[in-house]
Amino acid sequence: MNGTALDLLVPSSLVREAEDGREATRKLGYVARAATVFRADRLVVFPDREGESDRGGGFVHTVLAYAATPPSLRQEVWDRRAELQHVGVLPPLLPDTSGPDGAELRDGIVTEVGPEGRVRVNCGLQHPISLRAPPDEVPAEGERVTVRVSSREPVRAKLVDDTALSVERADLGSVTADADVSIAASRHGDTLSVSALEAVTTRLRDADRVAVAFGAPARGLPAILGNEGEPVDTHTPFDRWLNTVPDQGSEVVRTEEAMFVSLGALSLPS
Repeated sequence: MNGTALDLLVPSSLVREAEDGREATRKLGYVARAATVFRADRLVVFPDREGESDRGGGFVHTVLAYAATPPSLRQEVWDRRAELQHVGVLPPLLPDTSGPDGAELRDGIVTEVGPEGRVRVNCGLQHPISLRAPPDEVPAEGERVTVRVSSREPVRAKLVDDTALSVERADLGSVTADADVSIAASRHGDTLSVSALEAVTTRLRDADRVAVAFGAPARGLPAILGNEGEPVDTHTPFDRWLNTVPDQGSEVVRTEEAMFVSLGALSLPS
């Protein structure tokens, strides 16, 4: 899906069966890993309040957002929170920071907004750097930005359009409505066979924005949408329901497992 904006949607009940905060945090780390590996633009937590445990949408969003924050910026961005007690178990995301021309892309935080559209940005270099922002797009203090660094000695850098993974909370329907193609990954969907794969991936590559949604452990998307017992394409916000793990050998495929399997298939080149 090179060149296509990708939104991944996971429910607020994602860690409903985790035994403790440590297990829940580790699970969310691999969800963030999947989003990074497949170059997602947004990771959206949508509400499933009926399925939530004591660790609901706030916990899920906070841990995912922390995981998506570069290690060099975490101390500045995040204060001490109960939800972050076990973040030491998060796997490193190690996103690809190389730009198309060999320059380095770095996430940064605006620490100061000065006159004439100049901003100071902490982007993990030895010192914050001063950059000129576009006149109509001056970021606010504390805002996360992306910096293209073409040289470190001397420092040559500029602000570019945001390429970092963002983590948000939003209603499922509002995200799928903005997508050109929306897909529900579910064992109740159409089997994604070899013969069907080319047509699906071609449609995804032609889209400007694609949304792919996943369910929670033992609570799939039909249950979350209150659609159990009906055809899965009835009264739902998705263009296509796909079963990307046909003939699964485990009773339940974990969300993070389904993400790697599904996105691996949907990202295959022609």
